[in-house]
Amino acid sequence: MKKRREARVKQSLLVDISRRGLEQMGVTVDVSRRGMCIATTRVIRKRSRLHILLAAGDDIYSVTGLVVWKRKKDDPRKEEAPVGLGIEIEKADPGYRKFIAAAGKKKREGRRPA
Repeated sequence: MKKRREARVKQSLLVDISRRGLEQMGVTVDVSRRGMCIATTRVIRKRSRLHILLAAGDDIYSVTGLVVWKRKKDDPRKEEAPVGLGIEIEKADPGYRKFIAAAGKKKREGRRPA
């Protein structure tokens, strides 16, 4: 498995995922400047290009990305079983990059011993 170039920050952010006029909701599991993992309830094909709106506090960030991996439902009989999507970010608002930098800084500061 390829090692990530950047550490991911655990963040649960509500997201609106759009693809070809179809929309669905999800929640981020983790985020970074170059990618994110999203939990949702519907499978989206690998290599699909998505437009994602992330809600973080009072701000909404726009991101365009490509599905690079997916984890299907463990039990297809369970309607709400989560699906994991690995997203490679292709384009993002400058505000998103600032948000990620601040979240990463907060994470690093939280690890320092008192």
